[in-house]
Amino acid sequence: MDEQIKIIPAILSGSLEDLLEKCTRVNRVVGRVQVDIVGRAFSADPSVGVGALDQVTIDVALDVQLMVREPISFLNRCDLAGVDRVFGHVEYMHDQQAFIEYASTLGMRVGLAVDLPTPVVSIEEVLADLDAVLLMAVPAGRSGQPFDGRVLQKIAQVKALRPDLAICVDGGITPDTIRPLVAAGATEFAVGSFLWESKDIVKAIGELLEATR
Repeated sequence: MDEQIKIIPAILSGSLEDLLEKCTRVNRVVGRVQVDIVGRAFSADPSVGVGALDQVTIDVALDVQLMVREPISFLNRCDLAGVDRVFGHVEYMHDQQAFIEYASTLGMRVGLAVDLPTPVVSIEEVLADLDAVLLMAVPAGRSGQPFDGRVLQKIAQVKALRPDLAICVDGGITPDTIRPLVAAGATEFAVGSFLWESKDIVKAIGELLEATR
């Protein structure tokens, strides 16, 4: 297994109780957890709000994926909650450079997130300023959707433009789908349903890592 491969539990919760319960289940099991904040721009069933992050107390690094209109307006709350790395979706973002600069000024690592139908060219001009990029392998906003192989070409496009950039893939990750993603150049995987539907999360993470060998 490549030591750079990271399995990141992804939590998309409609209630604070569910969010905190899932955080507890993976605390100290992994090195990083991702919380998805979903607004009505991306789903008719929004997640908990960004204020819920104040209640998250985990002993691992916290990522937040902002699937919202103008994610720059959520950065202060992310900073106050101790977020280590923030991904803002570009689909409803007016100024990518302003988002990147403000998140960096607050001391967070910063990435841009790209929905499945959104082309890589939409972030090409700012790739040099990013710590990571998140590519959706399902339409953003809802858990449990099937993997879409169109993301593989987008990984290749990012690698060609900036070979050293960390690429995180989110959506539909299983031991079967992770293999071609690693081969294409992705190194981080935000995993939701496969972990939460398993009886043993540690075993499920082990299965995913084994599939990358």
